[in-house]
Amino acid sequence: MSVPSCSRHIVHCNASDLHAGQGYVRSVRLDHLREQGGVLVCAEGEEEAATLAATATNLWCIDDRIFVYDATAQSVRRLSDGRVYPASEEVLRMVNLPETEGGDGIFALCAGLLYRYENSDSTATVFSPAPSVTNLVLHHERLFGASGTQIRYTAPMKFESWKTFSEQGAGRCDLLPAGGAVVDVIAMRDRVYFLRQCGITRLTGYADVYNFKLDDVPFGMGKIVSHAAVIGDCAYFFTESGLCRFDGSSAGRAEGADDGEIDLTQPMRVERAWGTALAASVTLTDGSAALYLYEPAFGRGRFVRRAFVQFSAADSVVFMRAGKAYRLTGRALPEGGSCSCAAEFSLSALGDGEKRLEAVYLSGAGSVRVEAFGPDGVRRACKGEAGGWLDLAAGVRGETVTVRISSDDEEICVREIALRIRREGRV
Repeated sequence: MSVPSCSRHIVHCNASDLHAGQGYVRSVRLDHLREQGGVLVCAEGEEEAATLAATATNLWCIDDRIFVYDATAQSVRRLSDGRVYPASEEVLRMVNLPETEGGDGIFALCAGLLYRYENSDSTATVFSPAPSVTNLVLHHERLFGASGTQIRYTAPMKFESWKTFSEQGAGRCDLLPAGGAVVDVIAMRDRVYFLRQCGITRLTGYADVYNFKLDDVPFGMGKIVSHAAVIGDCAYFFTESGLCRFDGSSAGRAEGADDGEIDLTQPMRVERAWGTALAASVTLTDGSAALYLYEPAFGRGRFVRRAFVQFSAADSVVFMRAGKAYRLTGRALPEGGSCSCAAEFSLSALGDGEKRLEAVYLSGAGSVRVEAFGPDGVRRACKGEAGGWLDLAAGVRGETVTVRISSDDEEICVREIALRIRREGRV
């Protein structure tokens, strides 16, 4: 004869430890939540930054300045002072680079043209055909760019010398076609890297072109599908395998990216935000659009729910929507929306026997709703306040359980999540 036996276990997980593959956690998704000081809080709100022309179609951030592209007027307007620059083609990217006089030069990359805009007036220098349609980087006093499989570079300190080819002046070279066209160009760790459709080519280039050296870096992340954001000594970009971290010699999955909901087959725009984060406009697998932020300092990816048509990032993150530009600011809920954390937990380490999630405890503050389900799809839900146990009627069975915590309270704060598990067996 056998009688049932059971035991109860408490699974603790601090908010700062809520990462896929860490402890009992299998996966995480933060939707309009962010980590701050080791706790999860509501993500950024927005404030109006500018009113745009009705014909504005795109915008670009350079430090704290906003530039708006107007396809109808074929121009780029700097919002800080209203200065207007010509742009007869759609602007693909805008780049800010230091100049010899101590100022900076603003370059607008188009499919067939490259513009260099003066800071002091509305003068523009046009280069045709465009020497680079991907990016421009400054490396050892030269500008480097690429188009297709061709690398282009200027003479030292002569950033308009794209056509004056000479042994020590401007130049170009063709990459072997196996890696595909160049997707982006980045400078870091005293090298220039050409991110290509199917690999990475590294350039070691100093003042003397006779010492230039090209070599391919081992790369096994599949096709590269986005631009890169260089943060510290590493570059972060999306591949068909997900978000990649590249340190100059090797590439691998970015820790804590939590990007499984992103449809990597759809176009995305990637930029560096605040100097510390990758920001990307992405399409999720359910077809909705979102802003994705990845912060290497926290090893965490998250989604920000703000409606937008276009976005750009530099010293701030700016959205374009309904004829206005908005800047991300302090914590706030999206209009008519909420914030949430969904985490899947594996309970197999608790031993043999049927597992049942009975209650969830949240250390923190704010009103919350808890939903949970197991492999059988049966859902349980309850509401309450953080700081106490929230009971799930009848519990949730399974070796894995998914817990979703949501809140309509912008003052929400979650320090820890604890699960009370009943494990049943036979003796």
